[in-house]
Amino acid sequence: MSEEVRIRLPGAADAKKLLALLARLQQESDTFSLVDADDPISAAQEADQLNQIRQSPRHLLLVASLDRQLLGVCSISPTPQGNVGELGIAVEKKYWRMGIGTALVDEALYWAETASTLEAVGLIVQTRNVAAMKLYQKMGFERTATPPEIVTDDDGEQVTAVEMVYSLEKK
Repeated sequence: MSEEVRIRLPGAADAKKLLALLARLQQESDTFSLVDADDPISAAQEADQLNQIRQSPRHLLLVASLDRQLLGVCSISPTPQGNVGELGIAVEKKYWRMGIGTALVDEALYWAETASTLEAVGLIVQTRNVAAMKLYQKMGFERTATPPEIVTDDDGEQVTAVEMVYSLEKK
């Protein structure tokens, strides 16, 4: 394979491909779900959202692409606390264990440290997702004192999830 995977900000022209990627990711995983799956948005609406995200110091959206195909996505969105961003990441299964998730998280944390107004980045991860937990620990996330919670996955199964946080050192 001569092409390299690129981590980049998506542009408005990526809207249709991003929506298709999100639909594929939702089909592949019971740990990834779309917020408004019952109310899909159009490519034009997605393009508008991408433009708004690019201008925000508290929002980030990155994609991993190989040639013209999108194969992974990573986001940071502000939480109700305002100074903490929530990290979300998903990579298509056929690209797992290739370092793409690590590259996406690394780039997102760099943005959070250097360009955002956030003080920390947090996430909630299912304890059965051992690979993700190891990735987050390797990247510097620490489990919080918040007790594990029981969440229901897309299949209706009760699973344990924990909160992890990455404190930002502004550069």
